[in-house]
Amino acid sequence: MAEGIQPEHLKDEPLGRVLDKLYDAGLTEIFIRVPLSAADRFEVKMDSFHLDSSSFHVHGDYGTGTDDEASAQSGLITITYGYSRDH
Repeated sequence: MAEGIQPEHLKDEPLGRVLDKLYDAGLTEIFIRVPLSAADRFEVKMDSFHLDSSSFHVHGDYGTGTDDEASAQSGLITITYGYSRDH
């Protein structure tokens, strides 16, 4: 386990609070700020770069559900299959 991280930090409640703070801060802003900060720290030339924050993939065992329309109306994220650049 990484230095400073305790098992109690990895329970649902603390993780949920972190996710709430990330959402409140604005994920788009974070997804842009993090790579720009890394590029600055590691002195990456900024004359040309590409940041694709529109593509995500998930791992795990996700139930497909039987009522996708009800999920969409409730605001829940529905896992769907599409084109994968990772193949």
